[in-house]
Amino acid sequence: MKKQVVAIVGILAATAIMIYLAALYGNRNRFDYLKDLDKTIFTLDGTDYQLRDMTYYIARQEMEIEKQAMVYDPDDTNAYWGLHTNGKFIRLEAKRAVLDRVVHDMMFYEAAKKEGMELDEKEQQYARDSASDLCYDLSDEQKERAGLTDEEIYEMTDKAALAEKYQKILADKEGENFGAYDYNGKAYEKMLEEHKLKVKKKFWDKVPFGNVTLNHKFEDQEDES
Repeated sequence: MKKQVVAIVGILAATAIMIYLAALYGNRNRFDYLKDLDKTIFTLDGTDYQLRDMTYYIARQEMEIEKQAMVYDPDDTNAYWGLHTNGKFIRLEAKRAVLDRVVHDMMFYEAAKKEGMELDEKEQQYARDSASDLCYDLSDEQKERAGLTDEEIYEMTDKAALAEKYQKILADKEGENFGAYDYNGKAYEKMLEEHKLKVKKKFWDKVPFGNVTLNHKFEDQEDES
């Protein structure tokens, strides 16, 4: 009898430990956008870029897709976000584009800085107008949800503008069209092979694109690999 009691106690203790460890592991892996802003998404040429660096691009992309969704079906924007075209979901492709754009812009921004490039007065004004538009499009609640400030929007818009300027100069220098050095351009893709890029894919997959500044319920729960 005592052996049976000891065995039962042992089983219960082992079960309790397993439950505790499972809960602990689950908590460590639970995603919280605002708390995870300082976690690294990718490393490019030895420099770490955090989720915070992605937020401007996520917000801008979400607003762009939402505008398209409003045209497609103003009564149910989820319908557009969930479209499956050419074997791919619009939402997942847009999320991939965000990552690609950030890598592209940070690479070109750093290259522009090394060459001492700056925005001229006209370019600065264009960037300010673009940043102002996004600040206006996003409500205070949306900015709070994303952990994004107006100052960060202006700062990141300037960086993106400088990256674009570098892209134009590079394309002219190489005798290529501007699109060849876009984030999905052939010349850029070849250029990227010469750089060291490491993406923390499992963490990036957890980012709820479409639900950072917005509040959607998606039927598809596809693996974003």
